[in-house]
Amino acid sequence: MSDLNSLTELIAAVDDAEWVRGAACADLGVEAIDRFFVDAGGRLTDDTQQMCATCPVRTECLGHAVRGEINAGYFGGVSPTRRRALVS
Repeated sequence: MSDLNSLTELIAAVDDAEWVRGAACADLGVEAIDRFFVDAGGRLTDDTQQMCATCPVRTECLGHAVRGEINAGYFGGVSPTRRRALVS
């Protein structure tokens, strides 16, 4: 995993993640992934929220997290708690 330089490369290994190439965060370095995984009770920074809000593949990102039952991190700008509420 150490040769992966961008979030696109990291997520591209997932079968249904072709959409990630068009993501607003695709060019961020792997070290920036913590922007989307905040402590419990925390929220995304304003610039990260804006990035997600204007992302052209926001729906696909959210769907990826829901289908994969990912219980951590913000996907499509939506927190794990809110995702669970959406599918309940």
